[in-house]
Parts: sequence; structure tokens; C-alpha cells
Amino acid sequence: MTRPEHSRTSNKTMLTARVLGYGGALPFLGGAIAASQQMVILGFPPAYLLLSYGAVILSFLGGLHWGRIITSPYADGRSDSAWLIWSVCPSLLGWAALLLPEKVAAVMLSLCFLAALQIDQRLIREKIWPAWMRPLRLHLSLIAVTSLTSLTIS
Repeated sequence: MTRPEHSRTSNKTMLTARVLGYGGALPFLGGAIAASQQMVILGFPPAYLLLSYGAVILSFLGGLHWGRIITSPYADGRSDSAWLIWSVCPSLLGWAALLLPEKVAAVMLSLCFLAALQIDQRLIREKIWPAWMRPLRLHLSLIAVTSLTSLTIS
């Protein structure tokens, strides 16, 4: 199931995705800094905020796949069920991580982000997703993983 290269993605769409993506990385960075300084934010421990945001963003990454399968005219039907099953796994794993001790949750979420990155890189290699997403997904995943992993250091 390959698509032609997404040369028709507009520059405005790519720019918007980058601005929103990197803007969405700010809570990871801010959360990691706040956690390193043990700064309470609005009455919440920074680790709680960082882990919660990680679970939400992980869920978003799964949702990308749900939307892709539901709306894709190129779906081959054979693997759609497997992709739909995968698409809900990040939400469930993110929620489960929130039930774990802080450091274990941080490791679990980090591993989930790395797994999601590998899966998405496959879709980029197969030209199902556009090549311009490769650096964006890599950078954002590394920010998420580094931020979450910082919780295990203290």
C-alpha cells in the first residue's frame, strides 16, 4: 500500500504542521525544566504535568493512524484492522503509564514514543506519509523522550 510522494502538500500546510508541532513540544521542555527545579505549577507537581502531557500526545499519535485508515482511499483492506488496533494502543498505554510510579511511567512513555516513531518512520519510508514528516517526527519524538527521561535522573 504505497502512495505517490506527497508533492502536493502545500507549503502552508507543512509550515503550519511544523509551527504546531514545535509549539506542542514546549510543554515537554517546560515540564522537564520545572521538574528539574521542583517547581509546582498551578498546584500540580511538574512530573505529573509532564507525564500527563506525554500520555495525551502519545494518544494523539495513535489518532493519526485511526484517521489515516478511516479516511484513506488507498487502504488495501487487509491490514486496516491491524492499523486500527495499533491506533488505540498508544492511548491505552499512555493511560496505563499514568497508573505507575513516576520513574516507571516516564520509561514506559519514552519507550512508547520510540516505538511510535519507528512505526511512523516505516510509513514515511513506504511513502504512505510524506517525507517532510521524517525530521519533524524525529525531532519531536526526541524532545518528548529526552524530557520524559529527565524524570528518571533525579
